[in-house]
Amino acid sequence: MGSTQIVLGDTWEAVGPFPSGMREHPLVGSPISAYLDSSIDPDVDFALRPFNEKETWPSEIGNKGKVGWQKFVTGKDGWLDISYPEIKWDQLRSDHGWASLQYQSILRNTITIPQVSPEDQSKTAIQIDVIQGVEYAFIPSSSSSSSVKDIQSPIEWYTGDIYAFAETPTGTKDLLNKISNFARSISLVPGEYIILVRAMYEIRMFGDPGPGIPPVIKLKIVAESDNFDEVEVIEGLGEIPDVINGWFMGGWFSTAMRVSANSKNVEVIGVESSFCKLVHLSIPKTANISSGQIRPISVKVKQIGPLPECTKSINIKLKVKIGDKEKEITWHPTFKHILTSEEDPISPFKITFASPSVQFGIPASVSHAMIVPPPNPQSKSNTEGNLPPVLLALHGAGVDITEPEYIDAVPSIPDYWTVLPTGRNEWGEDWHGSSMQDVWAARDILGQILNKIGIHVSDQTILMGHSNGGQGAWHSAARYPDRIVGMVTASGWLTIQDYVPYTELTSRHFADPALMGILSSSLTPYNNDLYLSNLVGIPILVVHGDKDDNVPVRHSRTYHSILSSWAGKQNDNNVKYVEIPEKGHWWDDIIRSEEVIEFIQNIPEKKSWDEQRKEGFTLTTANPQESGGRAGIRIIELDIPGKLARLDVNARQWKDTKDPAIPLDLRGTNIKRIELKSRLTPEEDHTKQLFPRTNYGDQWIENYLSLPLPGPITPPRAYGPLIRILSSTHPITIISPNSTRTLNIAKRIAHDLYVYQRLDSEIIDDQEGLLRVASETLGVGNLVIIGRPEDNLFSDWMIKQSTLPLKFPTKGVMLLKDKVIYDRGAGIITLYPHPLSSTALAILIAGNDDLGLDLAARLFPIRTGVPIPDWAIIGPQARWKGAGGFIGAGFWNGEWDWSSSMSWTDR
Repeated sequence: MGSTQIVLGDTWEAVGPFPSGMREHPLVGSPISAYLDSSIDPDVDFALRPFNEKETWPSEIGNKGKVGWQKFVTGKDGWLDISYPEIKWDQLRSDHGWASLQYQSILRNTITIPQVSPEDQSKTAIQIDVIQGVEYAFIPSSSSSSSVKDIQSPIEWYTGDIYAFAETPTGTKDLLNKISNFARSISLVPGEYIILVRAMYEIRMFGDPGPGIPPVIKLKIVAESDNFDEVEVIEGLGEIPDVINGWFMGGWFSTAMRVSANSKNVEVIGVESSFCKLVHLSIPKTANISSGQIRPISVKVKQIGPLPECTKSINIKLKVKIGDKEKEITWHPTFKHILTSEEDPISPFKITFASPSVQFGIPASVSHAMIVPPPNPQSKSNTEGNLPPVLLALHGAGVDITEPEYIDAVPSIPDYWTVLPTGRNEWGEDWHGSSMQDVWAARDILGQILNKIGIHVSDQTILMGHSNGGQGAWHSAARYPDRIVGMVTASGWLTIQDYVPYTELTSRHFADPALMGILSSSLTPYNNDLYLSNLVGIPILVVHGDKDDNVPVRHSRTYHSILSSWAGKQNDNNVKYVEIPEKGHWWDDIIRSEEVIEFIQNIPEKKSWDEQRKEGFTLTTANPQESGGRAGIRIIELDIPGKLARLDVNARQWKDTKDPAIPLDLRGTNIKRIELKSRLTPEEDHTKQLFPRTNYGDQWIENYLSLPLPGPITPPRAYGPLIRILSSTHPITIISPNSTRTLNIAKRIAHDLYVYQRLDSEIIDDQEGLLRVASETLGVGNLVIIGRPEDNLFSDWMIKQSTLPLKFPTKGVMLLKDKVIYDRGAGIITLYPHPLSSTALAILIAGNDDLGLDLAARLFPIRTGVPIPDWAIIGPQARWKGAGGFIGAGFWNGEWDWSSSMSWTDR
């Protein structure tokens, strides 16, 4: 069936600009809601409010402190430019720097949803892209509703495609399609609507316009009717590796399938290929796709023999079940087939892999990486030993790793192989969390894949990166120092708060500073500066242009200064800092100059664990689950989650008090348990766990039964903050009762997980969730549970386990420890222990009413830098106060109980 293009009006009406704190948008709804009729939903009030050029609103960035209504017209290319040249931007910049250029506007337009569905369907399914918009909503216009009271409240808000994935090669379908591969499918009653859009100028995404030039938000919206029958394969979202001499360079394929919002749910039950004798394909588990969902289908590949030389495509038949009917859908992926010889070097090629690596079941994602071989033919000369380290290079924000310009930018050194991971997509998670999982999964699988074509590589690694990738190199190296032998980083920022300051947060004007401190602590695991003690003694080359107008050169200087302080040396030979005169943020040989290549080739052999321990170091972590060790020593459990932990190992600051009879002097703060490995032989590792005898962590015992609270040694709990829900090993399971509102939230989350993180997720109902727990088939992927106990049977079962100090005693009330939360519009989002796995996590989203549920759901983590700890309770006033409208927030203690020191409530 054909699609009908849905036309929006050319003219948009907007109110703004209002200040917008960096990554604060999930905490704040409408800044004008403070002034609207409290008896009416503020979104409805704004949508139906008459346009009035004389009406103004207070705004600290407006001239004379006021802003008003304006109109903007969509250009012929479909893009809407939102700009306020009358604002004195240069003055704001001179007062408050970059952060003052961040602003938001609230826009509205009319959109008509046609009746194109069959007569037996009361709703029309549409596909929509809101490119570079923060979020959007549909409100029936006054002509479609007899009164404001007829409009269902609260209004459902959908996350926009703020990174413009729709405009990337992956997102673009073809010239005949106006909507993208990532378009969201929504079902609406036909009629006229007012579409509301929150548009935001985020300087990290749009860049600094420069002095004298107003910052411009570019926004594009495309919609069409979604008349596709049942289920389709989205060809452009497939993951398939290149082939070398007949062998697939990866053990996983993936394709994305989507089901229209008006169609029935679909189950993928099997797969087969056109080369069944050479390539065996399997789906580890059947995959359920809900109506309106895009879901990646992971396919395990077992290759029996090489493909014919001419093969550059393969027919894959996916068997699906729709109700009682079964059918086959063909996926026809193409790939590059590379033929090699002893005389010619291998050209760069793509690998695919499970991200993160899994031993069983379906991975959370099937990802790809580019492999750049060394310039010498096949690099087989060193297969017997003395293999040089592998280069692991991380890209900057918005970079496509398959682009030849990027591949050519990395060093080309004889015998040195290079891995270019994606971090899940062009933006990823700033190389944190799930993006860091992707980095190490790509690195770990390289040797296994190259063995297929008779090539061996070292297990040693040199991390590299530029800009956001430079920051990512710092991040991964500082958390896994045992995994690297050296690092080259260029133009990397220090922390997200230092890159674009959080000084202009709306929340800070209303929230208790004690609450803001707890929210800030949720970003501690990602603050590279706090982790730099882990890198003392490791060879590092830091490169930065002294004219960088994107990442100020001060960031690299700060890295160098902090490392020098930890080393206690004004001129530490392990860290080489190079500031290039008259260079900006990027130049062609920034990470492949002669100086960089010389540094890489002359990295010394890594010191043994014993040598590193004798020299001494300080180990730092805020999350043991996302931190490795140093010299075989690792912090594996915190005393108080949410606080920083440090372990001094023969550290120089204790030399005067060290007992010479103790070869390993260990002193820690905020540590409940450490792990100590002893290498007796290369084949034999001995590991033991130690517990501090005292609160000062200067005496350690191996017997847990000698501690004040005896009991069996249990695995450490999984740690937050909330965004760690994205670090799932297997698909995320979303458990929702069969109610329209909770199911819509589930589908919104599933869509966002795929678009922003390429994460797989499955939506099931609460009864199915309980059956899977009882049969132990729920899996160990992270969980998202939506709804109160009286609405969701799975929530009811979880609450009855009394794992958290959280109860729902009666309708419209929550009880958090001894705090009664009876407020209308209050909602909670909280981490919860996974019922079947100590290393996995769950999230519960619930509200005292529909508004509370919706506000809490909007806090679900999709992007980095949003300061939400383990749990938060939000109220309606957050729509204009930000965190000042929070009722409470905090971290759970080590036993998932109340943490007095890391929690805040308003009562």
